[in-house]
Amino acid sequence: MMLTHKVDNLEVFILPNREIMGKAAAQAGAKHLRGLLKTQDEVNVVFAAAPSQEEMMAALINEEDIDWGRVNALHMDNYIALPDSAPQQFSNFLRIRLFRKLPFRSIHTMGNQ
Repeated sequence: MMLTHKVDNLEVFILPNREIMGKAAAQAGAKHLRGLLKTQDEVNVVFAAAPSQEEMMAALINEEDIDWGRVNALHMDNYIALPDSAPQQFSNFLRIRLFRKLPFRSIHTMGNQ
């Protein structure tokens, strides 16, 4: 069961669990991405790297009819003091869960050099 309500201009969805929430977020993001790809040669998408995004990323990988070869993937933040090879780096988190699984046009990560 999904509950919805509005707060000012924000539509709020309340879903029963993380898996359903992740699928709903992936479907909404994929729909928006498909729309942008109809009008633009390429699209930039910034991905958050956090355990709270795992269900969304897993569902997004299975979305159909997205030309990932026209999508530039970026991530939004990073640890400063860790070496680039550290497994805790957000870029490595995304690389394992998303970047290796889709044929993006390009992938831009933040290094510490």
